[in-house]
Amino acid sequence: MKRFENLFKPIKIGTVNIKNRIAMAPMNDFHQFFDGIEGTINQRCIDYYVERAKGEIGLIISMVFKTEEEITQYRDNGMLIWDIITKRSQERYAELAKYVHSYGTKIFFQLSAGPGRVAKGEIIDAGFVPVSASDNKAFFRPNVTCRALSIGEVEKIAESFGKAAEIISNAGIDGIEVHGHEGYLIDQFTTALWNRRKDKYGGDLQGRLTFPIEILKAIREKAGEDYPVIYRYGSKHFITDPWKSTTRLDDKEIGRDIDESIEMAKILEKAGYNCLHTDVGCYESAYWAHPPIYLPHGFSVDLTWKIKKAVNIPVIAVGRLGIPKIADKVLEEGKADIIAIGRDLLADPHWARKVKEGRLEDIRPCIGCHEGMYRTEVTGQYLTCALNPFCGNETSFSIKVTKESKKILIAGGGIAGMEAARIAQMRGHDVLLFEKTGNLGGQLIPASKPDFKGDIKRLLEYYQKQINKSKINIKFNTTVTPALIHKVNPDIVIVATGANPIIPKIGGIGRTNIVTCIDIYMGKKETGNDVIIVGGGLEGCELALMLAKDGKKVTIIEMLPKLEPDIHRANKAMLLDLLDENGVEVLTGTKVQEIIYDGVIVTDNDLNKRNVKADTVVIAVGMKPDKYLYNSLIGEPILTYEIGDCKDPRKILDAVWEANMVAATI
Repeated sequence: MKRFENLFKPIKIGTVNIKNRIAMAPMNDFHQFFDGIEGTINQRCIDYYVERAKGEIGLIISMVFKTEEEITQYRDNGMLIWDIITKRSQERYAELAKYVHSYGTKIFFQLSAGPGRVAKGEIIDAGFVPVSASDNKAFFRPNVTCRALSIGEVEKIAESFGKAAEIISNAGIDGIEVHGHEGYLIDQFTTALWNRRKDKYGGDLQGRLTFPIEILKAIREKAGEDYPVIYRYGSKHFITDPWKSTTRLDDKEIGRDIDESIEMAKILEKAGYNCLHTDVGCYESAYWAHPPIYLPHGFSVDLTWKIKKAVNIPVIAVGRLGIPKIADKVLEEGKADIIAIGRDLLADPHWARKVKEGRLEDIRPCIGCHEGMYRTEVTGQYLTCALNPFCGNETSFSIKVTKESKKILIAGGGIAGMEAARIAQMRGHDVLLFEKTGNLGGQLIPASKPDFKGDIKRLLEYYQKQINKSKINIKFNTTVTPALIHKVNPDIVIVATGANPIIPKIGGIGRTNIVTCIDIYMGKKETGNDVIIVGGGLEGCELALMLAKDGKKVTIIEMLPKLEPDIHRANKAMLLDLLDENGVEVLTGTKVQEIIYDGVIVTDNDLNKRNVKADTVVIAVGMKPDKYLYNSLIGEPILTYEIGDCKDPRKILDAVWEANMVAATI
């Protein structure tokens, strides 16, 4: 039996033959992929999907398309937020289908009725009136009540799916996925929590499924009875109370639970859907729908399995299935018929090809950070990947072999230094990589130590293997100095010397009961049973979680009014829930005045002073850049670049992108 044979068996969805069992999961917020006024997809969009087709994906499920703008005009200052299916875009859809098909890949478009109660808050602020199945509170603006759609409006929305299906089927798109997941409008109709209607669209489960069944009928009427349609929905919402989630599978559920999801599957199959794509979560439980690094790989497969056993149509599983061994095992054990992977294909669009060729060490792993998505939400920049600057820029960026090879000295073997070395060597430069310790990895090494940071360990191993395979000249246990640079005489110097922990000026800071996060991660020092962590950023919160899981009594002391680790909302929500569920005490609005032999003296915002007892005090207030080498080269007649944390301590995305951009252009 060939390795991962199960992943590469063909399968059919309805009448469509798919060459393997690997699907690209739908991912949204790619606003760079369409014209915001007319909604026409652009060349950037086509290039993005074609790159994944080149990578041997069997089925691409596209980003979401809305089917109408008459009833729910969802725009921001006149610009579309979601792409919309229009006749004038048919030529572009046909072009996309043609290119994708040339690689043997099939493509389904995901269609949605819109956000409903989860419309963006700023759009509501601008005057948009959100709609829903019933008069629900808007998720992002709970002071706003959604308008319940009339029967006639719901019928018109269902009809719009038929019109959209006619356009895309005529363009050669192979099928449709109906988006009934994550608490969007269709999900609001199918879920009793949000649907309190007394008409044909409400009542029992059969009544609440009237909307997606009418959508299916409209599609078939316009695109043909044999046109394949997938229904995507959540097997479990993970809502324990209104507006609250849980990290535990067995907590009470007030949204949809697995038993109802099984009954849904039976009804949807009987109605004529050709395939089911099961996910979990919703906006109240964002980290289940957008799983961060803290969730294990394949976390929701057993829920999918329960649904698969109840139907005879193919069932697609999703949820951190980017480790080939896990993905193949899901299929081997019969828990799903197809596996869908999403962010792993942002990190490495050729995931499937590399698995097929047995090149697992060459797969760039997803680390579950959502950072490329986070930047989209915060700054409005295009959606991309922290580890892959070419994602969403498939033809704008490229690695070209240099016409003039240069000697490049790189100081620092952390992630920025390794990425710069890797890209520069690929381009044909003569690279010398210096690392002051005996190992490559820099801050990735301590960051990979907690058991819930296994993806960082995979990333570290990926870079170490890529550097070793490249035969880059590496000098370990060597600190780069101006004298060494003059001796080597490179054409270009890239400084990637990283950063060091900030040690604040607090009374008692020199006591023996004080340690840093890195001290603990690297095993240089141990903690007592009672631990205070000074600093409630990401570094402090993750260390607190690790220590609490080890049975320590942990208290985080943070000056700000609340813990605000600077990460994507889904990652942050889960991290804070995990801290709470593991008994971590949090003192916000609190400042450490002095460290004493048995703890710390703190003051709150009202200047009330008290002692907090602890055996160990951990300093986690951030990092400061190591600029010594870079500053010492100012004025030297040599081209010098500064990248990564030595420039400014930030995220993995910043280190990788800076390194990539510099190395790709010198």
